[in-house]
Amino acid sequence: MTMIIAAIVLIAVIGLVIMIKKNKETKPKDNTSPPPVPKAEPSPDQDYKVILNSLLSLNILMRKDKDFPLEMTQEIEAIIDDLMAITPSMMERYPSETLTYEIKKIGTAHLYKTVKEYLDLSVESRTNQFDMFKKTIQSLHDVSNRSRDIVEKNETAEFKTMANFLAGKFS
Repeated sequence: MTMIIAAIVLIAVIGLVIMIKKNKETKPKDNTSPPPVPKAEPSPDQDYKVILNSLLSLNILMRKDKDFPLEMTQEIEAIIDDLMAITPSMMERYPSETLTYEIKKIGTAHLYKTVKEYLDLSVESRTNQFDMFKKTIQSLHDVSNRSRDIVEKNETAEFKTMANFLAGKFS
């Protein structure tokens, strides 16, 4: 019986030593941990490619829907043209401006989401929601036109005002 108790105590001691050893191995030896690796931010070319892919997907989505009004297709294509024209120059000349961020969000998400939500409606619901949809698209068109003017005329004082407007309206 004494041998059994001694064996149990010996196994317990060995198990405790192993646990302590493993615990020491998992703890850092000093408190200086390596600095966190910063996230690699996408390059402007990668950002622009994402925007172009979103706009292309949107264009395909609209054209696949036989019930989508031609006038709205033309309106949205005008917005796409504006975004394709102003986004690269904004990203190059004003990369950290809030307006640039908002324009990129319109190109990657807001415009697509607005049209997709409308297309997901039934034909009857589309009829009921058409005026609101048209106003939203017109608003986005106005924003893209105004942003184009701001960039072409280099009206940097307008950047914050326009960015705040967009952030409140579409974000």
